[in-house]
Amino acid sequence: MKTNINGKSFEFDPRHDETAIDVLRDRAGLTGTKMACGGGVCGACTVRVDGVPKCSCLMPATHMDGADVRTIEDHDQDNLHPVQRAFLANEGLQCGFCTPGFVNEGIAFYDKWRAEHGKTEPSKHEVALAMGGHLCRCAAYVGIYAAIQKACTGEYDAVTDAPIFRVDAPLKVTGAAKYTVDIMFDGQMEGKILRSKHAHANITSIDWSEAEKLDGVGGIVDLLGDEKKVRWFGQPIAAVAAIDEHTALKALRLIKVDYDVLPAVIGTEEAQKDGAPTVWEKDARDGIPSAAEGIDLPYRWNNNVGHVPSDIAISTFRGKAKRALERQRKKAPETVVERSYFSNQQAHSALEPRAAVAKWEGGTKLHVEASSQSVLLVKLELAEHYDLDPDDVTVNGKYIGGAFGAKGGLYQEITIAVELARAAKAPVRVVNSRLEELSYAGARTGSRVEMALTVKEDGSPDAMKFHSFGDAGVAAGAAPAAFYWMMSPSGLKRDFSDNIIVNNTPPTMPMRAPDAPQKRWAVESAIDEAAVLNDLDPVVLRRKWAGDHEIQHRLLDWVADIPQWRDRNSKAGSDSGRFKRGIGLAQAKWMFLYHPHTEIRVTSSPEGFTAFNATQDVGNGIRSAIAKAMEDTLGISRHDVTVEIGDSELPPGCMSTGSQGTVSTYPTTVKACEMVIEHLVKEAGTKMGLIDVRAAKGGVDHAAGFTLWSEIQKVSEPFEHTDKRGAEPMYMGLRLPMSMMGLTMPAMGQNMSQSALVAEVEVDTKLGKVRPLNIWTGMACGKIHHKELADSQMYGGVIQGLGFALYEEKVIDPTSGATLSANMNDYRIPGIGDIPDIHIHYDEEGFEFVRGGGIGLAEHATVPIAAAIGNAVYHATGWRPTQTPITPDAVLKGLEAQQ
Repeated sequence: MKTNINGKSFEFDPRHDETAIDVLRDRAGLTGTKMACGGGVCGACTVRVDGVPKCSCLMPATHMDGADVRTIEDHDQDNLHPVQRAFLANEGLQCGFCTPGFVNEGIAFYDKWRAEHGKTEPSKHEVALAMGGHLCRCAAYVGIYAAIQKACTGEYDAVTDAPIFRVDAPLKVTGAAKYTVDIMFDGQMEGKILRSKHAHANITSIDWSEAEKLDGVGGIVDLLGDEKKVRWFGQPIAAVAAIDEHTALKALRLIKVDYDVLPAVIGTEEAQKDGAPTVWEKDARDGIPSAAEGIDLPYRWNNNVGHVPSDIAISTFRGKAKRALERQRKKAPETVVERSYFSNQQAHSALEPRAAVAKWEGGTKLHVEASSQSVLLVKLELAEHYDLDPDDVTVNGKYIGGAFGAKGGLYQEITIAVELARAAKAPVRVVNSRLEELSYAGARTGSRVEMALTVKEDGSPDAMKFHSFGDAGVAAGAAPAAFYWMMSPSGLKRDFSDNIIVNNTPPTMPMRAPDAPQKRWAVESAIDEAAVLNDLDPVVLRRKWAGDHEIQHRLLDWVADIPQWRDRNSKAGSDSGRFKRGIGLAQAKWMFLYHPHTEIRVTSSPEGFTAFNATQDVGNGIRSAIAKAMEDTLGISRHDVTVEIGDSELPPGCMSTGSQGTVSTYPTTVKACEMVIEHLVKEAGTKMGLIDVRAAKGGVDHAAGFTLWSEIQKVSEPFEHTDKRGAEPMYMGLRLPMSMMGLTMPAMGQNMSQSALVAEVEVDTKLGKVRPLNIWTGMACGKIHHKELADSQMYGGVIQGLGFALYEEKVIDPTSGATLSANMNDYRIPGIGDIPDIHIHYDEEGFEFVRGGGIGLAEHATVPIAAAIGNAVYHATGWRPTQTPITPDAVLKGLEAQQ
């Protein structure tokens, strides 16, 4: 067969089951086209076929015969389309994995729109209709709207001087950025995983003899070790490496596994029943996976329920709180909040799935390419796991297609790739399918919180019961009560406890702001209800909870000045008609984490300036934050410097977790640049004979005028300086260990970021749909080092929070333990048409004592959203939601029960 790809003839002979994306990626080598969902839902694989955008993951390869196919590579950096330029200038991307699909769809829309409407601007509704078949898990939709609208007006028809905020954006909008799934070494094989068909069973035998005989199979490995037991549906049993995915999957079907099926408990209710089968026997509890970033809590176990004893954990005023609550129940029971709040599991669902490529050199040196949140941590853990010298292990992750917590540390797909590479004596790539990603690659822990709350007559805090019961599947470690204890007001009497309920479902993992949205869903809903029951304005009550905290009061001043908040009706449910509008408030705070061991090396040579660091960019923009620091300090464009990251051999870098990236790298880069400047100033005097030399923007001022850095570099010897982030005063003297290895350990700084969020919603009382209209999010985290990146993280955090509040729910079959929401039709993340107008306010005062003046915001951005949405739903209808997601069915049942 013959097709035309990007203007060039291409001949191929496809298999009967081959799709267009297989031909484009594997045969033509055009890896800009991305496989993400495999079901025609996310749009990442979109190409233009005879001018029409189509999902190449669903298009049979035979349909390419005689067609004109255009991929993202059709327009490179020397031939950018106006839509690509618009994406660059309007922050229309983050990690960039979905960007090729959006751009191709955008080009098709641009061509059609311009032909029919000229240079008039399309509405957001028209853009949403056109782009509705595309998903961005980073949620860069605000920039995508702006990019498509402005491109259609002709603003980017010609080459312009529009700013490009992300230094790696040109590679991402042209498909040139290579992600882990795009890596291809000579002789590379494909690895696939055989997974358990039962939620709980002993494996009595595994026979892969027939699979080994299959042509193209390079190696098979056992993944269970000595304990031949599975505890969740989908648990890895064995893995196969073969010459291609088709052969590897065929080999998996030939492996015979005999199971001795054991009774299973699916879900927390079943796990707590008397006589429930035991998930983790006492002598096996050391193997329980962690859902809390490696933090092992000292549980006291009662079969499947793990409880953190109060004397070593989180409550110093349990008795006082119980007595205060009981007094208020007797005195004025109508003023006491007594509810249970529920949160379902939320899947990470990064569009680039967990993936790794491993190759051994000489049997002792190991190289891994990984879609990872910490190439340095993975290097050290691999060395420890395989008893290797750390100098013999390298880990790279140049471009990462999103993570959100699912790619921290040495996750199993990495070790499977390493084991297969050793068995096959060849490089091996392991990439999860979307079913595997949504089912087995982690999710935010589900939660039930038993809440009781009283406030004093003036609204100040009195007593709270916060008993948390976490659903982390077979994992343990969720601790929302412990986290809230650190953040609750000093005058609050606390009856707090953390419990975990293990059951035979897949393990959860930390997800953006671990435990925080679930915690704030309960706390902020209860605080809002306390205001209602005590006839207090929500802002007035929260001022009492703020005490003398100046930053919180400034944020509440900002809330009080929002016109829609100021003009709201104080009585809930007072709006008439089918569509009821409401407005809700929630607050949050979050920890200040940073990485004191981060080192930035900046070099100066005749070739220019380069910064080096072993961190990685998962879409958070660390490359651009470092480049911006160089721009701010050196006075030259961020696009005229080089930033090398994503390589474990570079100077130590932070994990891409805990919002520690910018605060760890930006001030460190500034300091390193200042030392380089000091050197160049001296060089200008000694090597060039300049008099009265002093640093200036982009070079030096001197008695004879101005000289560029580049002119000084031509005559100077190459120079480098490495600066270390160092430690700040710590909050309560605590450190949070991510690993026992010192180079990967973050620290907790003084004070916390603060936020206030107001949500305006419309509730359709006939269909039950909740439609967010406006979100106002105020963030106090000190100096904003890179506003465009900060805005992007704020937008993305808000929209992911909307997913948690309204749409996302991991559903598991209560009989088999299989994940039912295992595709992106059944697991719904927010799309471009779901987003409201989002208004951002930064309070940049109060963190001057921090090196650089600012702390992290990316995790915090998503924390208070659900509670504000729930409070707005109550204000609109008078019905109080107590479970996320707030589905239309739940709204209708709630309104019916209310009536």
